[in-house]
Amino acid sequence: MQTTDNNPSDRRFADKTTLAQRYGVSPRTISNWMSTGLLAFFKIKRVVRFDIPACDAALRQHGFTNNF
Repeated sequence: MQTTDNNPSDRRFADKTTLAQRYGVSPRTISNWMSTGLLAFFKIKRVVRFDIPACDAALRQHGFTNNF
């Protein structure tokens, strides 16, 4: 049985600025979370994209309770 988390068509991706706006934090905070390994992201050359559902789940797990 396949879950929606494994279905690539259900995934959404965002850049750092969009993710910062989504969570109400600065892009620097997103960079800090990246460096600590909190957020799931992909980097291809100079392009960084974040897996939004994975980031949402990680932040909820760490007690981030912003409405997103």
